[in-house]
Amino acid sequence: MSLFVIVILALIFGFLGSAVIGLLRGGKEGSDRMFKALRMRIILSVLLFAFLLFAGYVGWIEPNGFNLLPTQ
Repeated sequence: MSLFVIVILALIFGFLGSAVIGLLRGGKEGSDRMFKALRMRIILSVLLFAFLLFAGYVGWIEPNGFNLLPTQ
């Protein structure tokens, strides 16, 4: 489970780096590359979020009980 999340996060950062390269390259080719990379980054982010919600719902992952609020 955690390996899957790490791989998806690595892909997200990879596409973000590809978008930066497209931004630096400029022009029509760079703009197309940047758009496609950012679109894939958004799609992967939404899918990862939905997967984590689903995994929590079916019980594959559980909250760790960490709470920042003081208890009385």
